[in-house]
Amino acid sequence: MEQSLESHRVQSEKDWRRAEQETRELKKQMGELGNRLGTTVEDIVVPSIRRLAREEFNCGDEIAFSHRYAKKRAGGAQREFDALYIGEKAILLNESKITARPEYAEEFVRFLQSNEFVQYFPEYINKAIVPVFSSLNVPENVVAYLTKHNIYVVAMGDEAMQVINKAEVEARQTPN
Repeated sequence: MEQSLESHRVQSEKDWRRAEQETRELKKQMGELGNRLGTTVEDIVVPSIRRLAREEFNCGDEIAFSHRYAKKRAGGAQREFDALYIGEKAILLNESKITARPEYAEEFVRFLQSNEFVQYFPEYINKAIVPVFSSLNVPENVVAYLTKHNIYVVAMGDEAMQVINKAEVEARQTPN
């Protein structure tokens, strides 16, 4: 009987270790899937960014363009920019998210308000920044929040990615 209990205990420990290992592997796979989904959203959004920068936001002809651009600043901090269109007139700075959560919108607003962008790109200190938050679908409360902060929202429309709050943001920018 004692030997049977010991055998059962040993087997239970082996099963527990195997379950822990399988759980770690599953979490890793889920993280990788989430990363792939995020880059899939960027892959859908990015081709439209160039068109929108020229046609909708009047950023001017393209000087440079980058997709998934990581940049270090002098202090050593690193930040990834999902899409960055440098036009002769303005810079379109795009933040893409697979899910347009309010906290992601708030984080983007804080980044813009911090003026941290020019710490990464001091050469563009005198260029206007056109901030764009993009996702496949953006809830109305997130659109309202971003609009309040003069940030354009790009999401899937009938045929392609389109700006869904352009008139509202431009109306807020026009002096009364």
